Amino acid sequence: MHHKEISGLYRAIYLSIFLCVFSLFIQEPYPLKWLAIGFLMMSGYWLGTIQLFHPKAVFDAQLWRLKKSKKWVLFISVFIAMAVAIYSRWEDGLPAIPGAVGPFVIIAVCIGFIEELVFRGFIQGAAGYWNPKLAILISAVAHAGYKACLFVLPEQTIYNTPLELFFYTAIAGVLFGYSRFLSGSLWPCIAAHCIFDFWVYMEQSSPPWWVW
Repeated sequence: MHHKEISGLYRAIYLSIFLCVFSLFIQEPYPLKWLAIGFLMMSGYWLGTIQLFHPKAVFDAQLWRLKKSKKWVLFISVFIAMAVAIYSRWEDGLPAIPGAVGPFVIIAVCIGFIEELVFRGFIQGAAGYWNPKLAILISAVAHAGYKACLFVLPEQTIYNTPLELFFYTAIAGVLFGYSRFLSGSLWPCIAAHCIFDFWVYMEQSSPPWWVW
């Protein structure tokens, strides 16, 4: 196995761990919050090393194009995201169709974009140098761990327990990652995630507490 392939895997794992530690402690008071900020800064370091040593992980031109023959992946991804968003609203006691547009929705869409850039871009892209298919699982577990850790210290339950949130986010991460793998592009997973967040958070006037 080439050094570049295995180093991509290691960097993806290190970035995943640092992001999870950050999310675990970011809700805690100081000085633990400083620990979280330190791990966030180190996450930035690992993002930089991935970009430096594995430049095709995220900013390869092919990843920002979508072949006509692969547009069906985009359509299916968006359809699934909309269906899940409607179900999520219904499960939370909200109307399936939002009745208003709040100012937070723009931030929500930006958060969805950045999460895909980090997890399906940097993490899946770097791990993909080692094994493109297993990279889907690695990015999904990383994303799920990051999300679930936000609700652990102190433990919070917002409609789902942290374990349930991990499970649901991991499933979504596998679907998002597979859409990148099938299409060879980041656009299907970005579009699906952004549309999901747009629909779910459309009426929010301010960020939820877990958006630090």
